[in-house]
Amino acid sequence: MRAAVVAVSPEFGLMDGFADFMRVIEGAPTLKARLWYLQQEVLQAVVATLREDTGAGEDDPLPLLVGGRIAWIEHALVGYVSQEMMKGRKAVDVSRDALGVLDDIEGLLGDQVLNYARRGAE
Repeated sequence: MRAAVVAVSPEFGLMDGFADFMRVIEGAPTLKARLWYLQQEVLQAVVATLREDTGAGEDDPLPLLVGGRIAWIEHALVGYVSQEMMKGRKAVDVSRDALGVLDDIEGLLGDQVLNYARRGAE
């Protein structure tokens, strides 16, 4: 996520015109419902990946708990970016501030979450 924010990636809403896009989403209950559904699909995929990477069994709740934290981080980050972009700010400025938000989020997480399923450098 940090690399995408540094790169001012549209993946996280860091693009001019994002405010217009969000107004359309907010004004359409079916689009909001679809967005929620997509978020649930992403969470399921993250949990499945964590289970696979750690060898955790289906009865192990840890992948779901850590996956939920990852989903929360993404939701909080996109929420912050959306809020700031809706104010008419420039994506590059919001990106810099979003890095501070990521630092704050990281400070709220414990080692168990931060180091769960950690992969080596490639």
